[in-house]
Amino acid sequence: MRTLRAATLLSLGIFVCGPASAQGTQASGTRMRVDAPATIANPYTAYEFLIGDWDTRPSGGPDIAIHQNFRWGTRQSYIYYTTSTRMNGGPETIHFEGMLVWNGASRNLDYVIAIEPGSGGQEQGILRVEPDGSVIREVTMTRANGQVSHFRQTFRRTGPDSVVTSLMRQTATGWEPNFPGSDALTMTRRPA
Repeated sequence: MRTLRAATLLSLGIFVCGPASAQGTQASGTRMRVDAPATIANPYTAYEFLIGDWDTRPSGGPDIAIHQNFRWGTRQSYIYYTTSTRMNGGPETIHFEGMLVWNGASRNLDYVIAIEPGSGGQEQGILRVEPDGSVIREVTMTRANGQVSHFRQTFRRTGPDSVVTSLMRQTATGWEPNFPGSDALTMTRRPA
């Protein structure tokens, strides 16, 4: 009966693990070792400085207020990312929202977000960390009509409650600001 139970649990992928390993029983009656799932260092550590609510404004350009929010998902196993905008003092509206998740193969965060929810547009891409600690968001945006554009956002921490970010779009001649002033945006953390 014990052999049948162990075989059933293993075939269902259910493992009862102790602190370091678990023991199961093979059909032949010999003990086999089933290792506990591997643990890794927190892959989100390099991105933690972004967690929170941020007011973002260009130093010049259009009258636009950008509210960026990064918040933890369940057990800090992913990050929700929402950006809202307010043009010319109007009401704040969601520009995009979605999820960032660690990818162990690429060692980056993968993400997919809905652009202008309800529009049928989306962004997908990765967040990666540079050797200097800056975070790069590589963007492929696909509109509902299938039109594809590429963007790049860089986050550089300048203090515990401040970040400089840039939002660039790819053109036939290279990278240029997405809108006037988007190559030097100041992010200030909102008080909790």
